[in-house]
Amino acid sequence: MRTIGQASILSEADWKKLESVANQKHRLLWAILRFTAARINEALELRIKDVYKDAVRKIPLDEVVFRQENRKGKDKHHTVPICSELRVRLKDYTPSTNPEDYLFPGINGRLSYEGALVYLKKSAYKVGLDDKKIVTHCGRRSCITELSRRGTDLRTIQSVSGHASIANLQRYIELDPDRTKNALEKIFS
Repeated sequence: MRTIGQASILSEADWKKLESVANQKHRLLWAILRFTAARINEALELRIKDVYKDAVRKIPLDEVVFRQENRKGKDKHHTVPICSELRVRLKDYTPSTNPEDYLFPGINGRLSYEGALVYLKKSAYKVGLDDKKIVTHCGRRSCITELSRRGTDLRTIQSVSGHASIANLQRYIELDPDRTKNALEKIFS
């Protein structure tokens, strides 16, 4: 069910529309994708202990811990600071109290990729965003592009996104012709 091509970069207004029709679990999932530039499978693999100091009192950690097992069976991870917008959403969420449980539970363990994608697409249709390329990668691509537009250096964006190379990272960033023109005007005017 994966689609080919670049995911759309969604505006703040687009995200608000999507959130208006979403349940609590999906609102938080989209927020994690959007505010950490996480890949969907990284987000779906999150455990309660990866985001909460105290799940009972809904106290988030300072960073989200994305864990991966590498090819040699060793645990590899990267962390992304929890921004204030994400912190609010984490405090609004009602997680399991077991730190080993998945943050986004599904029928047989964790929420599936297909379940997350279908819910996102149905939500987009409900709010009239079906003309855009709405996929689970929208949050990641939107976050990376927004960081770039706000002047964040590529090395910092790479640290947030977990990209192995700057070259791969640059494919995510949507170029804005007006911004390019303004950059040249600053130098040559």
